Amino acid sequence: MPQPTPTTSLTTPLKWLLWIGAILIGALLFYYDFRQLDGLKLTQARLVVGRDFFNVWSGGNLALSEQLGKLYDYEAYMQWQASLFGALDPYNYSYPPQSLFLAIPFASLPYVTALIVWTLAGTAFFIWAARPYMPETMSPLLAAVTPAAIVNIWMGHYGFVVGGLWLLFFNATVQAPRRSGILAGLLTIKPHLGLFIALTLLHRKMMGAILVAIAVTASLVLASGWAFGFDLWHQWIFETSALQTRIMTAPGEKFYYLMMPSTFITLRNAPQLVAIAGQICAAGLALFLVWKAREVDNKSLAFITATATAIISPYIFNYDLTVASLGFAILLYGRWDALKGWERIMVWVAFASPLLVMVCAPLAPLSLLVGLAVQVRHAIGAKDYAAIGFVPPAWRKASRVFS
Repeated sequence: MPQPTPTTSLTTPLKWLLWIGAILIGALLFYYDFRQLDGLKLTQARLVVGRDFFNVWSGGNLALSEQLGKLYDYEAYMQWQASLFGALDPYNYSYPPQSLFLAIPFASLPYVTALIVWTLAGTAFFIWAARPYMPETMSPLLAAVTPAAIVNIWMGHYGFVVGGLWLLFFNATVQAPRRSGILAGLLTIKPHLGLFIALTLLHRKMMGAILVAIAVTASLVLASGWAFGFDLWHQWIFETSALQTRIMTAPGEKFYYLMMPSTFITLRNAPQLVAIAGQICAAGLALFLVWKAREVDNKSLAFITATATAIISPYIFNYDLTVASLGFAILLYGRWDALKGWERIMVWVAFASPLLVMVCAPLAPLSLLVGLAVQVRHAIGAKDYAAIGFVPPAWRKASRVFS
């Protein structure tokens, strides 16, 4: 989206109120972990401090100790981790084999040191990648304390790595097309999030970047196969995909369901056909909106496609929304005057959705979809939602009430 002009109507107290209100639940997450901390173990959660970073560190250590046969073996992997910290709730290594190139350097460090370096390096990388997108009304440092960023720090996940690569990719598609191909190849570290990376390259007919992306991806596959064995790829493709399906459809109430903002997960207690139909409808609307915005500038497209990815993917977590959450903050802070009253409310809810999903699950997919429509309307400069063919009756009523 074009760089907005500074606004005076969004006062400093209101800025802080909007931000603090959006991240408040995040403080409770850290307090919850602090209360149950016993050494490095979280006694109630039956996890390790740093949570998902333990997977990164474990994968790297299995590679260094030549025990990679346990990496995608669910039972053997849990037993290996239990040998270090005792019985834990299930962890699984779900990342493709090339992720081990990133994991190994951290595995060579003691766990606490590795976690600190991982967190600081990821935070710095994401802030650096976000700088070209930030309006004058926002400090670049705020990119690392959005609701999604806070969850990512709490979970010790890849959100800053993938989010930073995502922002660099869209910035490079104009400035350095070949470099964007390299970044697209590196983003295969979480391939299920890369749909709009591929579609953007195809729509823009960036054949040079596409060839570079294919070459980088192939090189990573070959290099990881040569370094760690090609059997890992077979295990990851078949065993991990089956495991992820079981995770998404596990009966009962699981804590990780509170962290999944997808329509499918929100409707998981309904008949499965209803959940699938809901996910398809949400994905179809997201694709429609992205198509309407396909010609916008690349910085706008970075946030629009990040939001659409969160809507389309049934298997997604709130720490994956680092770019989407930042995009809503930039829209809210940079275009406050241009937003209608109800748009401000829905954009704020979408901004806060990575944490609000843990309190009220339906808020996340609904606010992300409405927020995406708001992003698209302002990115294409449409006067109203009729211009994009997306005007549910409830929106018209809301517009009259809140405008």
